[in-house]
Amino acid sequence: MARKSESKDNKFLKVPEYPGGKQALQSFINENLRYPADALEQKLEGVVNVEYEVDDRGFIVSSKVIKGLSPSCNEEALRVVGLLRYSQAYNHGIRVTSKKKVNIYFKLLSRKLENTLQINFSITNTNSQQNNSSNDSSEGTPNYSYTIYG
Repeated sequence: MARKSESKDNKFLKVPEYPGGKQALQSFINENLRYPADALEQKLEGVVNVEYEVDDRGFIVSSKVIKGLSPSCNEEALRVVGLLRYSQAYNHGIRVTSKKKVNIYFKLLSRKLENTLQINFSITNTNSQQNNSSNDSSEGTPNYSYTIYG
């Protein structure tokens, strides 16, 4: 008797998957995440770990913070997780709820201009009437002066 090899499509239970995979999930979170004002004032950065359940229709039915950062960051992480929508998973009439985990990163964007360099220069013409008697070869050529601020 030939044994049928098990592939992804032959699994007994199918779990909801986020459309586009992990990269699309992280992009969705980054686009919808709003940095809480109090965390922004405190310059608070870190990760909030959230565990949530997805039903067979792709909706989030419950979520909880496993490891938090601050009350406002935890609340924002739960809000964003609540916005997620997964694909439906048909399991031959069996209603299945899947547990998932996600890390939500709160990181301030650095607005420092550390490596900027400002350069000013001026061109002056050294062509003067006072030095007509001298045979200087640099007569009439411009001089350049630079000022560099770092």
